[in-house]
Amino acid sequence: MEPKLAPYLRSPQGKKVFVPQFGDGLVMLACAKRGANVTGVDLSNEQIRLAEESSAYCGVNVNLLEADTQRLPEEVPIDYFDIAVAECGILGWIGSLDAWMSNVYKVLENGGKLIVSDFHPLFVIAEEKEGRMTFKRSYFDQGPKIVRPEKDVPPAVEFLWKLSDIINAAIRAEFRIDCVEEYYIEETRRKKTLFLPTDFLLVATKS
Repeated sequence: MEPKLAPYLRSPQGKKVFVPQFGDGLVMLACAKRGANVTGVDLSNEQIRLAEESSAYCGVNVNLLEADTQRLPEEVPIDYFDIAVAECGILGWIGSLDAWMSNVYKVLENGGKLIVSDFHPLFVIAEEKEGRMTFKRSYFDQGPKIVRPEKDVPPAVEFLWKLSDIINAAIRAEFRIDCVEEYYIEETRRKKTLFLPTDFLLVATKS
């Protein structure tokens, strides 16, 4: 589990948890293993299929929907969930932060929490070349880019959002911001960024 998410998910038993664009599903399955009533949404039918296999392997029941959080279907109840949680690697694939935040706000009950841990925008554009830190693009260049995340993977559209864009989208959706943290995770699987922040955490409340 993403390290900054863990304190907010220590006691999910009996909670109604919404996971928008669940990706690899690790946080979703962790919550379900700890007794949460979990609904996961993802755009990809392949991710849905893999999540079905993973949930069966883990011995948990998870309600899975193939959908876009920017355009949620009617079967997702409004004013219902206690927690919405998004793990790393989500917001770069979202074309409209306003639509995403607004829909997450709608499905949470009053007092419900939004918890987002994602890659820091500076980390996304940083790269190391011959021991020197450079940037692949301007922090303010927000036009969508065609990217190929891995070899033999089809190209995809990626968006670069500034940290202020993410915070302001949450505010426009009428969330109350509880905290924003920037932090560094040192792992061999990640590029060295000379102690630029690698990740951020946003916690907000529907009020």
